Amino acid sequence: WQLSYPRGEMLEKISNLPRYIVCGQVTKRPVFEFISSSIRPNAALIVFPMCDDYSFGVLQSGVHWAWFTAKCSTLTERFRYTSDTVFDTFPWPQKPTLKAIKKVATNAVLLRTLRRELMTRTGQSFRELYRTLELPGKNPLKDVHLALDSAVREAYNMPARADVLSFLLSLNQELATLEEAKKNIEQNGFSTNK
Repeated sequence: WQLSYPRGEMLEKISNLPRYIVCGQVTKRPVFEFISSSIRPNAALIVFPMCDDYSFGVLQSGVHWAWFTAKCSTLTERFRYTSDTVFDTFPWPQKPTLKAIKKVATNAVLLRTLRRELMTRTGQSFRELYRTLELPGKNPLKDVHLALDSAVREAYNMPARADVLSFLLSLNQELATLEEAKKNIEQNGFSTNK
């Protein structure tokens, strides 16, 4: 038995990393996680060949989730991550300061640490843990997500009251114009020459 599409390019990219980011291709909740590059993913996972905490923070943020849910397809009531309509069109923060990058990374680490602590203490799975976000009242996971979202908005230099989707769409259009003119744009905070 062999995969009809072995995903050699993806496997080559992740083999050079100590870890990489994944999320379920079909999901109801925004749960991203790092997994070891020794694990070979199947088609049920969306793979992001990135190993840094900043990229994880941006992907795990409510900013990315808003874009994800607006641009994805659906399977019943669950969202289906599609790399061509979600990731390929997602406008990353352009020219974030080093301070902003560190703040996103720090909050991403705090989020993952808290998730592990809560799952260990309560015996909950990711799914069960994230269901608690839908309950009213105080929740330390909500607080850490809000701090991460605030840090990501700062990396974008997004005004506090700005509508996330309007801001991202405007940035997407601006970047598309630059790309068309073959000018430099940033992907996950790093400049690329188109």
